[in-house]
Amino acid sequence: MGSTDIPPVDGPPPFEPDPVIEAYKQGVDRSLVRENLRRTPEQRLQALAALQRFAEELRRAGRQAVGR
Repeated sequence: MGSTDIPPVDGPPPFEPDPVIEAYKQGVDRSLVRENLRRTPEQRLQALAALQRFAEELRRAGRQAVGR
C-alpha cells in the first residue's frame, strides 16, 4: 500500500446514515468525482481554468446573441 492509498473501511458505519444525504447521493455520478481525484492538483486547476474560459465564452456568445 502506497503512502497515498486509503485503507478500506471495515465494519458498519459509526453512525446512522442521514436519509437526506442518502437521497442526494443517488443523483451524484461518483465516477466523475473519482476521475477528478485521480488528477494531480495542477491538472485539476488546469481543468478549472478551461471550464472558466468556456463559461466566459458562453456568456460572451449570449450577450452577442441578445445584442448587448
